[in-house]
Amino acid sequence: MKERRRFPRYDSALEVRYSTQGNATIESHTVTKNISRVGVRMPVSRIVKNGDIIDLDIKPPDNKAPVSAVGKVVWTRNITRPAFFELDAGVEFIKINSSDAERLLQSSY
Repeated sequence: MKERRRFPRYDSALEVRYSTQGNATIESHTVTKNISRVGVRMPVSRIVKNGDIIDLDIKPPDNKAPVSAVGKVVWTRNITRPAFFELDAGVEFIKINSSDAERLLQSSY
């Protein structure tokens, strides 16, 4: 099967605080599963839906200030194993400083 991704994904466990925008806002913490230049995969609450805009504060591997970003949930999948969170989500960055994005990727190469 041909790879459709524009950017490679790197396995990466970075701490994330996320909150949804809109009427039914939630705030939670999770850990990324992988990261790329344009987004992250991370477990989320079942309340999070495709199309949701979420605020992200990601702790980079350099232990400096968290990276703030805004992302859009582009897909969700049920987690089949027992887990605190019920969904994996693909979150595309729609607002992130390019130098901050590079900081997040540096330890994943």
